[in-house]
Amino acid sequence: MKVRSRFFGILLALTLCSISAIAGTTGKISGKVIDAATKEPLPGANVIIEGTTTGGTTDMDGEFYIINLPPGMYTLKVSVVGYAPKKIERVRVQVDLTSKVDVSLEATAVIAGEVVIT
Repeated sequence: MKVRSRFFGILLALTLCSISAIAGTTGKISGKVIDAATKEPLPGANVIIEGTTTGGTTDMDGEFYIINLPPGMYTLKVSVVGYAPKKIERVRVQVDLTSKVDVSLEATAVIAGEVVIT
């Protein structure tokens, strides 16, 4: 009987350990980037977590996903050519949850320097 109870005790301990291993430790940020005036999606926009090299690019529908983020507060920097960049501060990431951030960008003139052709 002693061996049987020890076996069930070990089995119970292994089960509890495996359950905690399944639990997530990261979160995700997702959202959509659109033109403020036309409300059209902006494909190819960069969405970067400020101070890191982590980020993503919007797809053809203007949607982006940044996965495997440790929980905490982040600042996003959103930019695309022809639009004024925008910072979104205090984006909270929680374990096993998706933080939704939708961004609208204002169109701006692109000023290029002098071009010399030889």
